[in-house]
Amino acid sequence: MKSPILINRRCAAVALPSFAMTLVSGCSQTPPAPPAASTAANAAPAWTDKPVFSIVDIQIHDPKGFGEYVAGHTVTVAHAGGRFLVAGARAEAIEGSRPARNMVVHQWPNARIFLDWYNSAAYAQWKPKRLAASSANVLLVQGLSDSPPSPALSPGFTVVDIEVRDGQAFARYVQGHMESLRAAGGQFLAAGGRIEVIEGDWTPRRVILHRWPTSKAFRDWYASDAYRPWRDLRHSASSATVLLAAGLSEAQKAERKLP
Repeated sequence: MKSPILINRRCAAVALPSFAMTLVSGCSQTPPAPPAASTAANAAPAWTDKPVFSIVDIQIHDPKGFGEYVAGHTVTVAHAGGRFLVAGARAEAIEGSRPARNMVVHQWPNARIFLDWYNSAAYAQWKPKRLAASSANVLLVQGLSDSPPSPALSPGFTVVDIEVRDGQAFARYVQGHMESLRAAGGQFLAAGGRIEVIEGDWTPRRVILHRWPTSKAFRDWYASDAYRPWRDLRHSASSATVLLAAGLSEAQKAERKLP
């Protein structure tokens, strides 16, 4: 497992909702000093007892082998308390140059449960089959809240990997865009907390995970007059990759026998 990514904690002095402070952590207009060895300040923030999300972008080169992996390992996810939020949907690149690949997003009760599952004997018999059938990036991100079940409609999920250039302007963006996001039904599932790169070469700066009532709800909000000035401010203060993937309703999960 790779070393956890460390998040710089210098923040802009702007009044923000309490959870949103994690979004602007590390928002500095000058590059941070090189890290000193073995200091408490450079320790990764602790995992909390809130849910975590494993975000997987995956390229499948052996569909048959990957199908066998999916059929076999799903029960281990369920036994560990994991839930599928997205299961293989082709991500749509809204911003940035990151290739749009198939995406899987799970929710786990906490980080320890995910790590115990990932390193378990139960999963060890299936992981080699996935590695033989596909290549993947796997991120584990600290969550803020649960993703509520959606009985019939397929929710949408956006994964944002963002690099901030102007901390004060970005803090204004964070505070300013909240009203329109909430009005559109958007929910922050993860925002700027601890990240660990479990597999692959994805090196995110800070990750934000949103849930939307539907993918269309996100697209309508993203193109809306209410969000446009805040989107322009974000573009001036940062650069980002934004990926949109269709999630699973409870009806779809039941049909596919997914937890």
